[in-house]
Formats: sequence, structure tokens, C-alpha cells
Amino acid sequence: MSKKKTLRPETERFKHILIEAYQRGELSTNTTAKDMVQELANQLKQMLKRNHK
Repeated sequence: MSKKKTLRPETERFKHILIEAYQRGELSTNTTAKDMVQELANQLKQMLKRNHK
């Protein structure tokens, strides 16, 4: 059970990153799927770096 509690903030952050990436894609006509995935990957890397310090 304690493991589940420690994952919740990460899950929430991940959800927000996905929603933001999706919304940016909706607003921008020249953003490709590749661009969105690269942006998402960069944000996730940063999030994981902060969590592993």
C-alpha cells in the first residue's frame, strides 16, 4: 500500500504533462506528432531526474 501512495504524485504529474502536450497540439497547426512526443519525453526525463535525487 505504501508503494501506491508514493506513485500518486508522479501519476498526477504525468497526467498533467499529457494533457498539456495534447492541448498544445490542438492549438498549434504546425506541431507534428514527433514534436509532441519529443517534448513529452523531455518533460518526463526532467520529472524522473527530480524524483531520483
